[in-house]
Amino acid sequence: MVVDTEISLVQFVYPFLFEAKTLERRKEAVSKAQWKGRDSSLPVWQKGRFPREDLLAHVERYLNPPEDTTPTALLWTMDNNALQSPSGLGGSANWFLTLHRKEIPFLLTDVQLSLFRVGVGFLTVSAKLKSQEIADWLDFLHYFRFIRGQRGVGLRMERRTGKDQVSPFFPQPAGGTEKHPDGKGQFSEIVSAILNTAKIEGDKKEAEWWQEVFVPGQLIPFATLYVDGQDLREGEIAELLYRVRNFFPSERVIQPAHEDLRLDHPSLLAYAERMWFVFSLEGGAFVAINAPETDFFRRELPIHLRRDYFLLFLLTLHQRFTLMSLSQQVSEHWLRGNEGERIQSFERIRDALLEFTARGYFSQAMQREHHHRVYRHWQETFQLERLYQEVSDEVREMHEFLQMRQSQRLEERLNFLTFVFGIPALLFGFLGINLYRITAKEEGLPIWLASAFAVSAFVAGLLLWRWMLRR
Repeated sequence: MVVDTEISLVQFVYPFLFEAKTLERRKEAVSKAQWKGRDSSLPVWQKGRFPREDLLAHVERYLNPPEDTTPTALLWTMDNNALQSPSGLGGSANWFLTLHRKEIPFLLTDVQLSLFRVGVGFLTVSAKLKSQEIADWLDFLHYFRFIRGQRGVGLRMERRTGKDQVSPFFPQPAGGTEKHPDGKGQFSEIVSAILNTAKIEGDKKEAEWWQEVFVPGQLIPFATLYVDGQDLREGEIAELLYRVRNFFPSERVIQPAHEDLRLDHPSLLAYAERMWFVFSLEGGAFVAINAPETDFFRRELPIHLRRDYFLLFLLTLHQRFTLMSLSQQVSEHWLRGNEGERIQSFERIRDALLEFTARGYFSQAMQREHHHRVYRHWQETFQLERLYQEVSDEVREMHEFLQMRQSQRLEERLNFLTFVFGIPALLFGFLGINLYRITAKEEGLPIWLASAFAVSAFVAGLLLWRWMLRR
């Protein structure tokens, strides 16, 4: 089995959370972000638009709102000069994923940043391998996810500096060779350098302005694999799909159950003959075995996969992590502050949930049958309906409980005032007491004696109130 490296691609997603109220300022920071070049500054980002073809109208307005409205979603693509220049990421250099036993050469082809108004963001990195070996692609899918060096994963870079001379290299925004003299480091350093282009005034200098929401230090892959080979048996295809679905490396010894090798497994969705979408909680893929040598299957479909189908994947990730964020906020604010602060926090969370329900939680995103089936399958894989119901119930019940407690406290205060001040009033009214020279000219109690009676009645009412509370 060999991989068609011309059309196969891996897109890795780094999801994160941020303060939703800072979106406008981060938008301005990203639009002005520059890296210091050799002769001049390099603009880092170009404003982009989400793919709009086949999107339903209300979904398209959510992703690409008019310029004169409050943004609900923003997308930027890294400028090609910033991507390729040695003063930027150095995409034209030689990149190697370093493992214990080997190195895998690859190309960094594209970088995108997307921010959503709900406080969810994604950094997407696209990569192509130079190798046609299916083992290298499986290993790359498995190991590149671990960007902080977990499992012995590293990054090494070099670039040509002369006719027959190659020197170590590392992206300047991530420390360059001053920090990495041997050209070795971790991809997390590059991720941090990219995301710091959205840093704004008020962010802590050394702290990250974003918060991880997936497995710490781990990316989510979405792979397009075109695999060719003669006389591939059904068992070999099933084993390949099983490895891709679980992101197992090539050397992993596996012993799957018979049910896991079914080509109609629930985690697989057939697209055409010997072509499947692969779904899992860790990521997704499209695997084509000996795809026809036609213009559609070898040129148009790969474009749809990395554009339209990847957008559906990103939309469901956005829904998943928005709901996870709201659930996290519920648990954080439930034990924080007094009841007044909690009520304000839960009103904000409830409003965010209602806005997300109205604008970001779509039952259908695209009109075409294949697109809709894939979108619904991702929602089922991430169990979005169940997660939405759980978060909705949490927010509603806790908000109602806090409002009930607030109403009870208000009622108790009113009862207290009525009880404590009502006793003196009833006493004076029942006894028909007049105040000398106030309500009567000649007869009545002096004001000092009436005040003493009122204070005594007040104290008696207060003591009676405390006794009733204890009872």
